[in-house]
Formats: sequence, structure tokens, C-alpha cells
Amino acid sequence: MIYTLGDSFTKWYWPTWSDWLGKYLDQPVTNLAYSGFTNELIYYQLMNLKSQLIKSDKIYIMWTGSNRVCEWYDKEYVDQQDCAGFFPPTNGNLWFTAKTPWQGLYKTRPDHLPSLTEMIINNFDIVLKTQWLLDSVGCDYQMMFWQNPWLDTRDTFVPIYQSNWEQRQGITKSELQNAMSILDLPLVSNMLQSINWQRFACAPDNRTNPRQYLGLREFAMSDRELVLLNHNSDPHPNTLAHHDWTVRYLVGGANHHRDLAHELAVSTQDLPIPNYDFVECIVGSGIQLCNLL
Repeated sequence: MIYTLGDSFTKWYWPTWSDWLGKYLDQPVTNLAYSGFTNELIYYQLMNLKSQLIKSDKIYIMWTGSNRVCEWYDKEYVDQQDCAGFFPPTNGNLWFTAKTPWQGLYKTRPDHLPSLTEMIINNFDIVLKTQWLLDSVGCDYQMMFWQNPWLDTRDTFVPIYQSNWEQRQGITKSELQNAMSILDLPLVSNMLQSINWQRFACAPDNRTNPRQYLGLREFAMSDRELVLLNHNSDPHPNTLAHHDWTVRYLVGGANHHRDLAHELAVSTQDLPIPNYDFVECIVGSGIQLCNLL
């Protein structure tokens, strides 16, 4: 079985790298990604799946960035903080809730968000824990980033909500300074040395150089043809960018479907994108995709 995990960069309204992977490998792919997923959710999703995984399975993960985090809640905390109104209208049914309402995983409240340093270190820790998890199963796996993980892609919540990842074109001076200060921490150095970078697509040649950490976002912005085919309003990489990423990093250079990918990128530039939010992935419905392949 082939499993893919991630957020909206892995499951969206047009074919993503996950869809192109299945088309090139001519095998069914179980796409477990959802819009709004955090790296914690990806890790716990795999942990929840562990008993079903076997050595012949192949796992592909596209990690999201430092723009969203989750934590575990219970009813005592929700009552003490009087914050039930923050959660979606699912009667206390959070991620991984079993029998006890309000006991489960959900995104961290905006007024309780951790520091950027915490988000970045936590994300690398999740990568390492996931590596250990999959190594214990013995299955094959490959990881990749959606975007340079050292960037500050945190959402803005005041005075109005605004996502910021789509505005990032490269690492800024302040982000680089923060990254270098994090890299100076011995535990972070040990963590990065423990990550098996051979398991990463588009891995940095020098893991101590934050500029070399690149993902699908940077890849999609590096080619004028890909940029010109972007959706007229939605910032997610178009399906040709997903296709070319798959060809370059996941399927060994096979390139049989590029004309189809180009055609689909053109035809979806005006595709209506409905409003979406984190409630969709909490209730498990996910986003409704266009079945274009």
C-alpha cells in the first residue's frame, strides 16, 4: 500500500503530487492529507495507523511549516478556560476523540501560540520521531517540505485573520538570524544530525545552512512557466508544479504526463475554490476534490 500524508499541498482541488505519484506508479494511493493539518496531526495519524502498516508499504510525507500547531485538550481545561466557543460545532468531537467529548487534539488557540523557536524545533522533533516510528515498522518512506521550514509563516489573527505563507519568497535577514541562533543550540544540532536526510526529497546539502532547505513552494516559484499558470486567486501551487516536482524528486525522471498536467493547469486557473476551514478536517470529511485524473 502507498500512503501519502500532508495538508492542502497534498490534497487540494486539483491533482497534487500525491495524485501524480499514483498515476506514474500506476498504483492506488491512499491520500490521508487534509487542508489545515499540522505536523502533530500527521505524526499522530501515522501513530494511529501503525498497527496496520507492514514492511511492504511505502509512506510519502510532505511536512507543513511553522504556521500552525495543535495541542491536547480535555473538558476540565475547556471549562476552566471557558473556551468552548473557540472550537468547531462538533459537540466536543476533536481529533482522536473516542468516547470522551472534549478530550482530543485540536489547533492551539491564537492567544496561546508558542514562540517561533518552539514551532521550528518542535517540527524538526516531529520529523525525527516519525523517522523512528517508520524505522520501527521497517517500511520504505520518503519525506519532503512544503516550504523552507525556517521561515516565519505564522498566521496573523489581529485585527483580522490573514494567512502569510503565500507571501514568502525567501528567507529574510531576521529569519536567518533566528535560524542561526537555533542552530547554535547543541540539542538542535544533534537532532538535525540524527535525521536521515537521504529520506528527503530536495534535501539540503548543508543542513546548517537554512537557505538550502527548500520545498514545493520554492520549487513552484522558481520557474516562470509554473508561476504564469497559477490559479487566478488561490496561492496553492498549480497542478503542473506538482507534476514537475513529482517527476524531479519522486519517480526518477519519468515525464509521460506533462502535456496533461499543463492542460489541467490551464483549465483550473479559474476553478471556483469554496471557502474552507479547519472544521472540515476535524469532522473528517476533508475537501471535495475535482476528479481530474
